[in-house]
Amino acid sequence: MIKELKLVSNHSCWWKKKKYVKDSAQILKKFKSKGWKLITVKNLKKDDTTISTKLYKIYRLEK
Repeated sequence: MIKELKLVSNHSCWWKKKKYVKDSAQILKKFKSKGWKLITVKNLKKDDTTISTKLYKIYRLEK
């Protein structure tokens, strides 16, 4: 079984980056503790039409 997660990996503001990366790490840790294993990590390109400065990664997990 394969699952894809879209999580925030970066932000332009240092304190928001710290918050988002911590939240993403906690989500990945929960999946790892349930037996999921990381296959690949793919960076998503930033959409220039939006104001948001979040950068995302897609994590592919398998069980």
